[in-house]
Amino acid sequence: MDPAAFAALAERCAPTPELVRPLTAIVRKASSFEPLLITVQARKPVPIQASDRDEAIQFATEAIATGQPVRTGLAQLDAADMKEAGLTATTTFDACKHIAGLGRLFQARLQAANVNASGHDQAIARVVASFATNTSRTTPEPRTPPGDADISTGETPNLNAPAPAIRERPNWDVYRSGLGTSAFVYGRL
Repeated sequence: MDPAAFAALAERCAPTPELVRPLTAIVRKASSFEPLLITVQARKPVPIQASDRDEAIQFATEAIATGQPVRTGLAQLDAADMKEAGLTATTTFDACKHIAGLGRLFQARLQAANVNASGHDQAIARVVASFATNTSRTTPEPRTPPGDADISTGETPNLNAPAPAIRERPNWDVYRSGLGTSAFVYGRL
């Protein structure tokens, strides 16, 4: 969805017109205006872009059923946020309902911030930022330089080191459920 289409939709679906701007900021940061985005929150977040609403519902439902923490929709809401916003795995992928629920959630957080008239703009900025920090709860893995070289001492890597053992069977546990079951998936053309 492009930003102009989102703005028009937000004007129609947001609980109040003054919420359009902060909701736009939240959605821009969370999903870049992608209403069918699902992010499986694993050690490394796995974003999945569904091709249609039914596929998005199916992916999200499967991930939730396997016990994976999932963020869904325009604002990438987790299960607790969805519940507080009055959304379900089905309604979160309806862009208008998602915006309305996000507006309710935003208003609840703004009210909880005990806003007075002088600090209203700062409170709005803090609430918008609270959604951004919720979107990136996982920490990035530390990066290591290529090879075994220690850059600070200038040592060269050990080129004759034995290769790490290769696992006999690849792990196809896409959602990292750890159930130990597998499925063979194919498509017929």
